[in-house]
Amino acid sequence: MREERENSSRGEGARRGMQAFVVDGSACSLCERPVPTPAEGEALVRVLIAGVCNTDLEIMKGYMGFSGVVGHEFVGVVESAPQAHEQMVGKRVVGDINLACCKATCSTCSRGGDRARNHCPNRTVLGILGKDGTYASYLTLPVALLHVVPDHISTENAAFTEPLAAACRIVEQGLISPGDAVAIVGDGKLGLLIAEVVARFASSNRCPIPALVGRHPERLTKIPSADSLTFIDSVQASPSHDKKFDVVVDATGSPEGLKLCTALTRPMGTLVLKSTCAAGADFNTAPFVIDELVVAGSRCGPFPEALRMLATGLDLTPLIDATLPLSEATKAVETASKKGILKVQIRVSSD
Repeated sequence: MREERENSSRGEGARRGMQAFVVDGSACSLCERPVPTPAEGEALVRVLIAGVCNTDLEIMKGYMGFSGVVGHEFVGVVESAPQAHEQMVGKRVVGDINLACCKATCSTCSRGGDRARNHCPNRTVLGILGKDGTYASYLTLPVALLHVVPDHISTENAAFTEPLAAACRIVEQGLISPGDAVAIVGDGKLGLLIAEVVARFASSNRCPIPALVGRHPERLTKIPSADSLTFIDSVQASPSHDKKFDVVVDATGSPEGLKLCTALTRPMGTLVLKSTCAAGADFNTAPFVIDELVVAGSRCGPFPEALRMLATGLDLTPLIDATLPLSEATKAVETASKKGILKVQIRVSSD
């Protein structure tokens, strides 16, 4: 009977309409779409809040050639779930964004762990690659990718889980060792989250006080570990800067920022690429070779660790500069694109 009711409600959901902010090539618009029907093993989630990410902004310019509902940061409420997971119905959740194929014949998925999570060659990615995303009233995700949000974490704060997990990925990868001197270059929202994670690691692992390199020292006050970080003005941190670091994290998203990161990394040090940038044809890789740098990409991270940090008191809501309803998604995107703006959230529905 439960399965019959669930199938019936799914059929009704498919006939209902919903608002969605859709990307089609380089054009974006708010339109009416059918409520998605969950595939086998998926839950139907009513979106409460969607976060606007720089990746979303790039997708709207044509990055990845994506067409569909954009967005990958969210908090939602489970509306329906497979019978084996019916206890999740009514729970607030966040969700991993990479949908791996999980086939035994897949050489990546069969290894499990973070390799399967991030690198399945057959994956789709929420709001980025072949899977409608979060700027909509409803979305679907496999229940295996959903994480229940503890009751005492506000919805606004929980919406930072995905980017905070991405910041935690650097530690998960083992790219920082006890005693390392670390610099994070870029004081935007991602750089600040990384600075928070790195400062906590440094204080527990006998590392020197990490440095945040940027242009806005006042932004340090927006994260709890401000007193455990030093600030270096990026103008003063020129390629001739005498301070070198064991590990430098690039969170600038610009070729010029990457050049500065390279200059700040000691010979045989580690350069972590946390944001993507389109370098021109004249991009010079010689410093990587001459200084024998270890260059590491870093992507999506562990949601359980991010939720643990939020559950134990990490408040990231000071990073929110604006919250707008889904009906004003175009304005939300325009606001997020403005210089100096940190986090913009889209309020899709009420708790």
